[in-house]
Amino acid sequence: MTFILAPARSFSTICAALLDGHPDIFSFPEMLLFTAPTVGELLNNRRIPLNVNPEFVRQRLSGVYRAVAALHEGSQSDAAVERAVSWLEGRSGWPTTRLMDHLAEITGAAVCVEKTPETIATDEALDACMKAYPEARYIHLTRHPVDTQRSMQAGHQQTLRRPLRPRVLVAICASAWYLGHARVVRALDALPQGRWIRVRGEDLVREPTVWLPRILDWIGLNWTEEISKRMLRTELWQFSGTGQSNQLFGGDPGYLNAPALRPVPAPGPVNFEPEWHVPPEMLRRMTELARHLGY
Repeated sequence: MTFILAPARSFSTICAALLDGHPDIFSFPEMLLFTAPTVGELLNNRRIPLNVNPEFVRQRLSGVYRAVAALHEGSQSDAAVERAVSWLEGRSGWPTTRLMDHLAEITGAAVCVEKTPETIATDEALDACMKAYPEARYIHLTRHPVDTQRSMQAGHQQTLRRPLRPRVLVAICASAWYLGHARVVRALDALPQGRWIRVRGEDLVREPTVWLPRILDWIGLNWTEEISKRMLRTELWQFSGTGQSNQLFGGDPGYLNAPALRPVPAPGPVNFEPEWHVPPEMLRRMTELARHLGY
């Protein structure tokens, strides 16, 4: 198993789609598996938190639904997804790692890739991932903190019933970026260096033909011009798009609704917007961590 570790809005959906273009790699959508110990508890995440749009909760779980439907039936039709939900409900006692192993076996791929931002959102979720797969490899995917903040803030406003006060929103997004990356850095520092690779998401999207061969070499897979052409066709990833119902996600909605590589600007200096009023200590810590990550 190979896991992409990244906060939300870090190009991880595009990274998964790029990697899936290799004939020996299968990339899953976001399945949230390490946020709960059992399938039943995972499905119970359908509870709607205060102030969160109910549609967002359903969308977050649709990644695991469509993965099961695609691998069991080769289809992500509405009917296949409904059967996938029933199948999952019938296995509520399964550990979520058993579900991961079951789906990975069906793929028959040499390398399976999974990415879920919530995996690095808590110590418990990241520990669950690393303990369940002690021989796994990890891609630490990063993005410039200022650009991530802008993207996170826009995304949060779309998922809430009522808008948050600006300073509360800034605090939530800044904490997600800082704590998520700090957690990954600590965890990876304890592993042999060959088990992980750190990639700036902007570099991967801007220069995929430079960075994909490096990632594949690290994984131990081959690279040819023909494979390169296929990997750049990110719209061919079977989890691109939003399905027959237009309600299937499991990744960044912006990418899934328009699944193609798009140019992104080069990361600039780490200058936070003054109107965000980031507390000085948080500003200092985020700037130091950004420097450590190569910004």
